[in-house]
Amino acid sequence: MLDIQEILVISGVRRCGKSVLLQQIRNKQKEQNYFINFDDERLINFTVEHFQLLNEVFIEMFGEQHTFYFDAIQNIAGWERYVRRLYDSGKKVFLTGSNATMLSRELGTHLTGRYVRFELYPFSFKEFISFKNFNLPADNIYATVDRGIIAGLLQEYITNGGIPLYLKTNQDLYLKQLYESILYKDVLVRNKLTNERELLQLVFFLASNVTKPSTNKSLTTVIGVITPQLSTIT
Repeated sequence: MLDIQEILVISGVRRCGKSVLLQQIRNKQKEQNYFINFDDERLINFTVEHFQLLNEVFIEMFGEQHTFYFDAIQNIAGWERYVRRLYDSGKKVFLTGSNATMLSRELGTHLTGRYVRFELYPFSFKEFISFKNFNLPADNIYATVDRGIIAGLLQEYITNGGIPLYLKTNQDLYLKQLYESILYKDVLVRNKLTNERELLQLVFFLASNVTKPSTNKSLTTVIGVITPQLSTIT
């Protein structure tokens, strides 16, 4: 995938490891210098008009290169036009952005046919096992000891999930803040929703009943929505 000519867009939920993956990709490339992270608070006033100046600074500092790395580029309104110009001039572009702003309908506005999107997720169970430094035996995974270890890791994975930084720190406050950021910034604010209480109830219900089937009727009951009754025609 790294050899494709198209723009590589790495998207995913907040804090799932997009920046880490971008750095891993960057470390494997011959040209590594044209990198910038738009989550840096010093770039709070950066606008699309500054991209040309950024390009000139890159050339001044590192000489001419043809590979660009943009982290959290969704913070800059209108970034698609600049990235398209880079692509049209033969440059290779790697970038990351949150799912909330990297939807296909938005990318397609200016980048149709010019990008490949790779969606990153939190750790799978296999990745979680690797994170815990447990190597699955290739010959016999059904040995009593290994089965016990895997069962214990599975229970831990179900309880703690796969957000990398939370697994490192085990700080509940971090997970709470991440939950609120996704709910409020990526759902409520982005979609201009005002019924905060109903959404909180709905999300809590779905998270508490993740393995159970739900119907539209049961969900409307949870949030207190009264559906109109059809009158019987006689």
